[in-house]
Amino acid sequence: MIHARSKALDEMEALAVRVHERLTRGREVFRIRYLPSYDPLPVPKDQFTLPLQAGLSRSGYSHRQIEEGFLEQLTKARAEEIARGITTIGPHRDEFRISVNGIDLGDYGSRGQIRTAILSLKMAEVDWIRARTKQWPVLLLDETLAELDFERRQSLVEYLENADQVLLTTTDFNLFP
Repeated sequence: MIHARSKALDEMEALAVRVHERLTRGREVFRIRYLPSYDPLPVPKDQFTLPLQAGLSRSGYSHRQIEEGFLEQLTKARAEEIARGITTIGPHRDEFRISVNGIDLGDYGSRGQIRTAILSLKMAEVDWIRARTKQWPVLLLDETLAELDFERRQSLVEYLENADQVLLTTTDFNLFP
């Protein structure tokens, strides 16, 4: 699962980076960091680690390498998990973080930045589906324009001009550029 998630996030990031660049007119750099609860990346012995702002791909590890390392970590954590009554590692503990220009949006993003990042992921998903099915999916965006500034609204509408079917809902028609 770690391997599949890492690969999927690598693909989504590649697509979302292009979309985000269009939506922000090149002013923001979009990144996704995958933070598995079990990380196959080696940590040098006797060295402290700090979270990196750059994403690191884990998709180069084989299923076997990940499985063996994960089982080793489960064995090491077993006594602590039993004592605490919780599981401390596993796919349910994985996270991914989105940053723009090196700033973690979960901690410091504005509503507009967060909305734009979510739209970038949503449009990346649309592009992913289109590449595999050769068809546009029906896209429903509910009150999306309300949380974007004029330039981002305009960029989004321009991006959606080639879509086969998009439903945009709003309570304020003046939000359409």
